[in-house]
Amino acid sequence: MQQRSHRPLLGIMVTELNRELPFGSSDFYEHLTYHGAAKGLDVFVFSPNRIDWKQELVRGYAYLSEKQEWVMKLFPLPSIIYDRCFFTNKKDYRQYRNHVRKLRETPHIRFLGYGLSGKWEVDQILQKDPTLQLYLPETNLLTSGTELRNWLRTKSDVFLKPQGGSQGRGALHIHKISTKDDNRSYHIKGRDAHNLPLEREFEDFNSCWFWLRSLIGMRPYLIQEYLPLHSTEGMAYDVRSLVQKNGRGLWESTGMAVRIGKPGSITSNLHGGGTAEDVSSFLTKEFGDSKANELITTLAMLSSRIPPFLEAHHGRLAELGIDFGIDTCGRVWILEVNSKPGRSIFARTRNEKARTKSIANPIHYAGFLLYKRLS
Repeated sequence: MQQRSHRPLLGIMVTELNRELPFGSSDFYEHLTYHGAAKGLDVFVFSPNRIDWKQELVRGYAYLSEKQEWVMKLFPLPSIIYDRCFFTNKKDYRQYRNHVRKLRETPHIRFLGYGLSGKWEVDQILQKDPTLQLYLPETNLLTSGTELRNWLRTKSDVFLKPQGGSQGRGALHIHKISTKDDNRSYHIKGRDAHNLPLEREFEDFNSCWFWLRSLIGMRPYLIQEYLPLHSTEGMAYDVRSLVQKNGRGLWESTGMAVRIGKPGSITSNLHGGGTAEDVSSFLTKEFGDSKANELITTLAMLSSRIPPFLEAHHGRLAELGIDFGIDTCGRVWILEVNSKPGRSIFARTRNEKARTKSIANPIHYAGFLLYKRLS
């Protein structure tokens, strides 16, 4: 059955999963459907590999609120696309790439924003701003064992992370242990590609590197200076700042919250079993009132500076999840910028205003783009 609609269509573009309802985050998309209806938009979820290009129809799923269920239908190509595709490997990406390119080249379709490239490309853009440069940790592409060995000659600790990873998957901390007789061993702690914790120790660099190569495979990795980003209780934590375009097409801060890792974890990601707290109360507890206020001012400044700068060098963006680290000396660092952020952190901190705003803003911005086109 084909869905015919006289209202503009917002298509949420997702990666297809092998299950009955072939996509995740259905609760989020249900809420988007409600907000869309209030703004005169019909919302549906689709995978780009389900497009019939000859008929310009796509098989997708609409949420029927009266029945509280998802129903599969045929839709015309949407007017606006909200890209929520996540690729875990190159094979998946190649399968979708041509369809996504054709959608981008279709004149009557607009994307809310275009996904950022990998972490290295984002770092290279941010390095062009002298102000942002001050908040970026030393980072390089991991190209060889020789490079890692050279870093560890002058540093006792380094941090490795995948170029395209998310949720803390594949993040590794290497600690060099030097003994009195000039021997060295290497302790590795982190998470594998499936987000499971791992810990290993090696008596020499060569065996350490051999194991690392077998773990990493051909995935591109970054090598980064290790930062002491933990609380006074020894828990890894960071600050997630969500910044979004609003109904006037302007960037605004939706909210910030602290993510705290599980005991013993080197990352603070919620998918790794972490928890969330209000940013002001957490930083006050860690640093006191005056320093906490200073840190929040810096976080707010960076949250307002990063989006327009990235957008000027990358192209249209709709929302960004910016992860900041604060080291034990109270210095702020820009850790990562994600163009397809989650928003569960606000539900976890019971910040209902930010949670609602985080869901509604993509709809408001879609309405802005449509109005802008029609005007």
